[in-house]
Amino acid sequence: MRPYMGNRVGIGLVGTLMMIAGMGVLALRADHLDTQIVDLSFFERNAWSRPLAAAAAILVALTVTRWLVVALGWGRCGSRTGTGTAMLGVAMKGIEGVARIHVRLVGEKRLRIGISMAPRGDLHELIACLDGQAVSRVRGAVDREGIPAMVRLHVRRR
Repeated sequence: MRPYMGNRVGIGLVGTLMMIAGMGVLALRADHLDTQIVDLSFFERNAWSRPLAAAAAILVALTVTRWLVVALGWGRCGSRTGTGTAMLGVAMKGIEGVARIHVRLVGEKRLRIGISMAPRGDLHELIACLDGQAVSRVRGAVDREGIPAMVRLHVRRR
């Protein structure tokens, strides 16, 4: 499962649970109009607890907002290019340990290449391939011969 898909599933589950809880509270309230559902007398008696509760609520709201922004993919620049990714895969064919590759075109200005590699992989062969031919072949595949390319290499621990 992709990481962004996991975020979307998490947000969907949290939203569903909150909706069910809200519907339960509304149903409980409709049955018992005279009873108090939540006892807030603790916050009335202890003045120190109000700022603490407000800070906790703000922290939860900021965390959930950041989670949503990351899950929606905002802040990610450019667009993935399948042609560039396929050409990179062809250029790195036969190199041991390459786990994941992607190519992202950022406007007309830059090319971002991401490679994830297992620790058992041959790092020297990969770097030699990137220096020799792979990056120039990817530039040619996306029709951007003169733009700079940034290669981000991640070697996994396991």
